[in-house]
Amino acid sequence: MSKKVFGKFLTGKFAIFNEVPTNEEEALQHGNALAYGKDSNYPVGTSNCFNVGISGGCGCLCFVIGENNCTIPDELYEQIKAGERDIEILKYKTTENEDLNLTIKNRLQELNKCK
Repeated sequence: MSKKVFGKFLTGKFAIFNEVPTNEEEALQHGNALAYGKDSNYPVGTSNCFNVGISGGCGCLCFVIGENNCTIPDELYEQIKAGERDIEILKYKTTENEDLNLTIKNRLQELNKCK
């Protein structure tokens, strides 16, 4: 059986190697790739949130977050709250290690973008 491609997304057993969709068009192509074929267990018409989430997610700056259509499972709220605590902790953390300070600074900037 030859593999079919939707945009950059592979179908069938090759779908596990697909990247995370980065925009609405890619999310649609990703959903089509998952649903393609007689052996697919995925329905046609999956949401952007589903397609991004099942691919591993793309962080707080992901395009689906701005759509405000994605539900957040209860078990993820603690992780989100932990990220907010990270911001407060990192604001005051400095060390003598310049590389670690840079890592902390970069992480703080990343977390602040997600607020």
